[in-house]
Amino acid sequence: MSLLDEFVAHPKVEAHNHLNLGMFYKSYAPWAGFYIPDFPQEHYDGLNGMHEYIGQYTRPRATTGQDAKDLFTLSIEDAIRDGITVLEGSCDLQFVGHCGGIDQFVEMVAGLRDKYADKIDFRPELGIGKLFPADKVQAWAPGCLESGLFKSMDLYGPEVFEGLETFKPIFDEAGKLGIKKKAHIGEFSNAETVRQFVEYFELDEVQHGLGACQDDKVLKMLVDKKIRCNVTPASNVSLGAAKSLKEHPMRKMWDAGCRLTICTDDLLFFNRSVSEQCVDMVDCGLFTKEELFAILDSEIDK
Repeated sequence: MSLLDEFVAHPKVEAHNHLNLGMFYKSYAPWAGFYIPDFPQEHYDGLNGMHEYIGQYTRPRATTGQDAKDLFTLSIEDAIRDGITVLEGSCDLQFVGHCGGIDQFVEMVAGLRDKYADKIDFRPELGIGKLFPADKVQAWAPGCLESGLFKSMDLYGPEVFEGLETFKPIFDEAGKLGIKKKAHIGEFSNAETVRQFVEYFELDEVQHGLGACQDDKVLKMLVDKKIRCNVTPASNVSLGAAKSLKEHPMRKMWDAGCRLTICTDDLLFFNRSVSEQCVDMVDCGLFTKEELFAILDSEIDK
């Protein structure tokens, strides 16, 4: 059995996957009906470079509820092929509008959860963009959370503390409902911002969290609070958040005692499954095979 086959066969949690972009390009292109020139790239010009592709190609292709369902389906099926056992897949709030309302959106996502229940433990996550219109966030997010379908919620967008007051009541409500609270922070921001987000929202998990490595006190806070960081190595290198895979801060995070998962982020753009990233990390010497199995095992039943 090859090393890749070993990782594919090993149970894995994927806790940082945006389902509208969570499939391989080879899965996406036949569905989309077109090919994107010079894509996917090994390195993008930061987030702005990535969003140029989103604005020009992927966002205009997804306009209906059926499009959303198709994209989520492609991502779930690629996760199954990689041997993902638990998928905390992010379903962006914007797709409420595509589906025609909260009820239709919830019904679509629940249908996919049930369809694949014998192959994967799909735990839907409500994804909210900081730049999404505030009136729609206020109108749609509470109903989605109260549906009981979403087991976690995630906030993403500019990694700055300003403007968070809009989302505080939503996070507070999620906490009351027992919904796991996540936010994107520490990919391009510093340790202080990681600390601010964690304390302000009382986060359970951090998407990325690399910036915490700049301050041992913040790193220790993550360890002491048992806050899991859902790290996306290929994405971090491709976007320039990490200098190289061999120098990835994930090593320091693990050595410090952080809870970690290895995730894909946007598989469409970064083209490396969880298992492939594990092989890459062994090959470059960041972790041994045994250490990666320990990382994968540490969260599988949480």
